[in-house]
Amino acid sequence: MWRAEIQQLRPRSRAIRKRSEVLKVSNQEALAGARRVVLVGGGTAGHVEPALAVGNWLRTQDSSLAFDFIGTKSGIENELVPAAGFNLRCITKVPLPRRLNISAITFPFRFILSLFQALRIVRGASVIIGFGGYVSASAYVAGKMTGVPIVIHEANALPGWSNRLGARLAARVAVAFPSVPQKFPKWKMASVVGMPIRRNISELAKLSEPALNAKRTEILQSLGFTAELPVVLVFGGSQGSLALNAAIQEFARSIEANKIQFIHAVGMKNSLPVATTNYRPLSYIYEMADMYLAADLIISRSGAVTCAEIEEVHKFAVLVPLAIGNGEQVANAQHLVEDGAALICTSQDFGLDWLKKNLVSTLDSAYRFNATPRKMVSESADQLLGEMALALMKNGLKGER
Repeated sequence: MWRAEIQQLRPRSRAIRKRSEVLKVSNQEALAGARRVVLVGGGTAGHVEPALAVGNWLRTQDSSLAFDFIGTKSGIENELVPAAGFNLRCITKVPLPRRLNISAITFPFRFILSLFQALRIVRGASVIIGFGGYVSASAYVAGKMTGVPIVIHEANALPGWSNRLGARLAARVAVAFPSVPQKFPKWKMASVVGMPIRRNISELAKLSEPALNAKRTEILQSLGFTAELPVVLVFGGSQGSLALNAAIQEFARSIEANKIQFIHAVGMKNSLPVATTNYRPLSYIYEMADMYLAADLIISRSGAVTCAEIEEVHKFAVLVPLAIGNGEQVANAQHLVEDGAALICTSQDFGLDWLKKNLVSTLDSAYRFNATPRKMVSESADQLLGEMALALMKNGLKGER
């Protein structure tokens, strides 16, 4: 069986050499000598949104820059990246196998295929800015082979394998969590920049209290909600969470939920439940800043971007870490728990019974936290990473740290 899969990879490898979008640089400006930035990060919104934030900042600084965005064929980047006006280039995704199986046996062949695809894209680029994920390792190695300087950003409290590789190859390394260089000696030279997040979310922290209240009232009215009842925002990442969805939908139909209003993002690939007077289901939330502002309490997974956005908007959260990877979602959540901004509920514990027993008291905790002073707004991570990239392009560094 695994031999057949390897055989399938060989014609695919030959085929990519015939594909014009892989064989040549997509931006004609780059061929004419314009500086070109390659953004890397696909699969989930947690990898895509920070990359878009940095790309958008760079565009405000230099309109002559050309961009390519390396992602996967199946991730949410296929919607978000073109919508943001960036050129998406898809390559074979190469997740690291965590046990011995067919995927582990074919991993070297798939990585080589992905590497050849990445080489065609990064050759001639001015800088690579990577955010981890299934396509990043290929792009990092391709950048090192072609002499393109690399900036990486690690979003999680526990670095993933592609960024651990990238940290060895990059000219500049940045992290979101201060604990990373403290806990991991190999990351001690990393710059702590925070998380690049959408500007409309970070702008909320700059609004006055009257302005926030007026905007929140407007949002609630558009949802058909009242300011007299609490609002709980629920989402399970860009793809949704079946476990969270089931629990919230069941609770929303219970008598205990009569005096609570729910905004529930179920995920783009999941069926949309029926709305009620106090329950608003959505496939995906595009105006996330508005929903954060409307919420009194957030219930979500604890991906790195989610945690950073929750911290930015200064709202209390119930975090239900997804047990994937190397346990990074638990580590991400712990940062907010230590600040008194969240509590952790395991996936095993979260359900209808937990909601009936704990949601009202948790809303009380949320009201108390939300009323505390906000943190001072610091320089944005998208700007800090963008400045790193511009400096590398200006100095022409090839990977020296």
